[in-house]
Amino acid sequence: MELLRQRGGHVYVAEAPIWDRTKPTLIRNDHLVLGITKEALTTIASRGLSTAIGQLYGVIAPGLIHAQHLFRGLKRPMMIGNNCGAAASRLIASWAQPRDARLVGTGQDPKLEYLDAPPNKVFVVTISMNEMLESFPQIYGWMDHWTWIAEDPDKIGAPIEWSKRYDKCLWTASPP
Repeated sequence: MELLRQRGGHVYVAEAPIWDRTKPTLIRNDHLVLGITKEALTTIASRGLSTAIGQLYGVIAPGLIHAQHLFRGLKRPMMIGNNCGAAASRLIASWAQPRDARLVGTGQDPKLEYLDAPPNKVFVVTISMNEMLESFPQIYGWMDHWTWIAEDPDKIGAPIEWSKRYDKCLWTASPP
């Protein structure tokens, strides 16, 4: 993960494939940049979520650039602030990931511990669009949540029953 200084503060960033060419100002070195603020990361750490931090550094940072699919719209209710339809605007990136990670050790001596990925699962990252472009001009979106989900047997790299979970598949990577 790279620490990027923006007008709005420091942001930890991960690279993502270019799935949206409509915003060329947000394309950097042939990839999109997704972020998580230093404050959000501090909150995760203060809650003792060492697996989430380990996954951010050991799964998302090296793996998000290899995302296989991008979906839009969670098919469940979500309210953020006064927005009752917040779920509709969420993006979800998914990919088959060979290993999991967690943070072990002490705050003074943290280390990443790598584990085998859970069998027959894909890694997903939920993303909200950056609506603070003035303060964070290089950030395409914010990584809100991440987890493992069972893989759809008919769509490699996608979560099971993706068409029931999400409104639409926006992008699928070209096979290598």
